[in-house]
Amino acid sequence: MKHAPCGVLRGLGPVAARVRCRRACRWTCGRTVVGVPLAGALIAAILGLGLHVNLSPSAPRGLYRAITGAPTRGAWVAACVSPEAATFGRARGYLGAGSCVGGVQPVIKPVVALAGDVVELGPEAMVVNGQRLPGSSSANVDSLGLPLPHAVWGRHVVTADEFWLVSTRVPNSWDSRYLGPFSRLQVRAVAWPVWTFN
Repeated sequence: MKHAPCGVLRGLGPVAARVRCRRACRWTCGRTVVGVPLAGALIAAILGLGLHVNLSPSAPRGLYRAITGAPTRGAWVAACVSPEAATFGRARGYLGAGSCVGGVQPVIKPVVALAGDVVELGPEAMVVNGQRLPGSSSANVDSLGLPLPHAVWGRHVVTADEFWLVSTRVPNSWDSRYLGPFSRLQVRAVAWPVWTFN
C-alpha cells in the first residue's frame, strides 16, 4: 500500500531524497537476502490467514485484515486509484505493482469525509465541515521538482457514492488532496489493523 516514496511530495530536496532512499534500500535489501527462506514462509503464513502487510508510513505499518462493511469516518480503507492516476503513480514511482486496475497496488488511507460532508480544498489546507485537518496542505511539485497535479480547489459536497481519503501521518501522502474523491467502487475493503507499529 503506497504513498509517494522517500519524501517525494515535499520536505526533502532531490539529493536528500536519493540518499535516504539508498540507505533504506540497502537496509531492506540486506535484511531480505539474509532471511529469504524464513521470509517466504512467513509471507505464505500471513497470506494464508487472509492478512495483508503494510509498510507505507502513511498508515500504521503492520498487518491488516480486509473486512466487509461500509467505511465510516476515521476507518482505514484499501482503495484503488483511478486508471489515469495508476499510470501517473507508476511512472513517478508512487505506486508499486499490484492487483488494481493499471497493475498497481491499492493504497491504505483513512476516510476523512463521507456522503453529505462539505470539503473545502485549497493549497494551505483541507477543511471538512468547517474543521481544518492539521498537516493537510497541498504541494505544487514533488521533492524532485516535478509538477504535481492536485484535485480541484474549492468547495465540494461529498455525494452518496464518494469518500475523501487523506492521511496526515506523513507530509508526502498521495491521497484525495491530489486524486480527488474515491468512488465506492474504488474502495476494496475496510483495512482492519490486526498488529501495527510506528
